[in-house]
Amino acid sequence: MQKAEVALMFSDIRGYSRLLELDEQEALELLARHNEISQQVITEYNGHLVKRLDDSVLASFVSVNDAYLCAVDFLERLKAFNRNKEKPRRLLVSIGLHKGKAEVRNSVVIGEQVNVVARLQAMAEPGSICMSNAMYSAISKMIDLKVVEYRDVEIENLPGSHNVYKTLSIYRDEFKIGRPAVHQKSDFRYKIKEIEHLPGRGTSFASTTLAALMFFSVLLVMGAGIQAQRTSTGLSDILSMWLNSPVLYFSVIPASLFFAALYARRKMRAVFDDVREVDRILSYIMSQLGYRQPVHAKGFMLFRPEPGNFLILGMRKFRARVDGNTILLQGPYLYMSRLIKMLKHYEQTGKTDSI
Repeated sequence: MQKAEVALMFSDIRGYSRLLELDEQEALELLARHNEISQQVITEYNGHLVKRLDDSVLASFVSVNDAYLCAVDFLERLKAFNRNKEKPRRLLVSIGLHKGKAEVRNSVVIGEQVNVVARLQAMAEPGSICMSNAMYSAISKMIDLKVVEYRDVEIENLPGSHNVYKTLSIYRDEFKIGRPAVHQKSDFRYKIKEIEHLPGRGTSFASTTLAALMFFSVLLVMGAGIQAQRTSTGLSDILSMWLNSPVLYFSVIPASLFFAALYARRKMRAVFDDVREVDRILSYIMSQLGYRQPVHAKGFMLFRPEPGNFLILGMRKFRARVDGNTILLQGPYLYMSRLIKMLKHYEQTGKTDSI
């Protein structure tokens, strides 16, 4: 895996679910035509098609100028395609552009930059482009850029405020651009493709249980030593008496298992069917589980429990990394299991309660 400076373009067909409801066969034909046009224009501007996600396209470019010109040309070609079509049956696309260092693995771009460009796309109106400050600043001054600047814009799950730039919609009489706003959602619809347990750093449940048993055994011996001094009874006699009591086993073994559930760390990978909502889904589910909003550090999202949950329930922190439509998670065994159950339950019911 290597890191490279890339320009990213993320596009999405707006209202495609409505097209499917009107006429599924026609919607699939429109999608095929959209895919054909997008492939042509990306190739012509020296881009690389990274992946398709249903009606979305992610492409990478070495040149920021090529990425911008490709996005503009893509919108113009779709506008020509939409000419003389009824409004509900048009291909309306919005585009996000971003530049940054991303991890490239076998020609696939992954990491936080993908989520940034997807967020920018969501801020663009149909027929318009929304780009980051890094992208806007890098485009050649020879290109006539006509954009509206929006300063101090919040981008969900990205720390700080940001300047973003929007082009006017090519359907400007129909779609007026405006200041981007962060919409806190709680009605996600998603599909989990795969959940997998991964080997990795951290202690297993069995080894943590064994460590807990050893810890409680040391406490037991220390307690027996104190008792022996107070009663002038032999240490071995006290230990023999305690070890013959079933109460000891009914207290130490469950305590060791509970200790392991809190402190053993588990690593999981969850793959979703879409790239756009992944970090939002995770932040929302974690908040329902009792964790605070994430802190971003070194490419990871760090979730810390609410103080009360930390003190009363013994909740420990989670680390998560979002790579496109994949989440890599590392956290305590007990709450990792609960998180996975909540993700599956919410996928089926749209609710986080009654789990």
